[in-house]
Amino acid sequence: MAYIEETGTSAETEPTATPLLRDWIERWITLKIDVSPGTHAEYARMLRHRAAIDLGDLRVGDITRHDHLDPWKASLAQQLRPASVRKLWTVLSQVMRDAVPRYRPDNPMRRPEGNRSNGLPRITAWQACLLDREEADILIAHCPAPIKPLVLAALGTGMRLGELLGLRAGNVSPEMPVPAIRVEQTLSRSGTFGPVKTPRSRRTILLAPHTARLFAAVVADKRHGELVFTAPDGGPWDAGNLRQRYWRTAVIAAQTCRVHPPQASADTAAGPRAVSDCRCSTRLFSAPRFHDLRHSHVAYLIAAGWDFYMIQLRLGHASIKTTFDIYGHLLPHGERDRLQALDEQLPADPTAAHGAV
Repeated sequence: MAYIEETGTSAETEPTATPLLRDWIERWITLKIDVSPGTHAEYARMLRHRAAIDLGDLRVGDITRHDHLDPWKASLAQQLRPASVRKLWTVLSQVMRDAVPRYRPDNPMRRPEGNRSNGLPRITAWQACLLDREEADILIAHCPAPIKPLVLAALGTGMRLGELLGLRAGNVSPEMPVPAIRVEQTLSRSGTFGPVKTPRSRRTILLAPHTARLFAAVVADKRHGELVFTAPDGGPWDAGNLRQRYWRTAVIAAQTCRVHPPQASADTAAGPRAVSDCRCSTRLFSAPRFHDLRHSHVAYLIAAGWDFYMIQLRLGHASIKTTFDIYGHLLPHGERDRLQALDEQLPADPTAAHGAV
């Protein structure tokens, strides 16, 4: 009987080697059919471009948290945003989970027993940029013609960018007694059309008169199945190109004052992304993302007196908790009406009658 000298075990009883992680990832991607096409493409991109490159030569059964996963996590944290690290960790954890029990007894990416967290980098909450009416007017005035109707539509409906880019003319009814839009599909980052984010995202949005007139003009010459918003070449938009080439250009232009243009420093010239630093009211002081148009729409709804259940339905949130968590701080809580009563309870300032010392 033959023996392996290094281990002292019989070749006949040597355990079968587990697959390389890169091969297991490919099999997992092939068999992952319970997600939307856009999500599937995103999973495949993350796993192939990161996990398979960094850890692909390791065998699934040999991967440990101490030797491989924690050092990899630390390396990712130096290169990616916290949200990206967390997303990649979550997806690879699904891959490792599905290797249990065939190739290994446990998922090494689960939160360790007794630990309160997985040791992933914390996400700093993004502060939404809410545009008031004047700020929105400044931004719209600087939008290139190809995206101006799109920006107005986002401010008027609160729709996500993918939902707007996936909207078909047949889903717009601007001439009905109550003009409305039916949200049924979205354009994913990968450029494919698919169902909306959640069942609640499939919804009907009623249009205010200004927004109804906008949509009536945009779809006037379009057939039922044509996209409402198209790129300059007439085809579907590429969301990345839209943001980089058109949206960012509009924001920079809106932040630039004609009277006080960006100034070059002693060492460098004013680059194409430089903006003014004056306090003139004719320019935009913030740098909103496109998604901030959705947040701004909610601010308009709250100012107009809409309750949060109506807002949840309009935005397509799966839960009203999501709506409250994101926008609850914008809701008036009646403090102003109670300030006088509070003032009457506070001790008098003994210096008030004689002036502050």
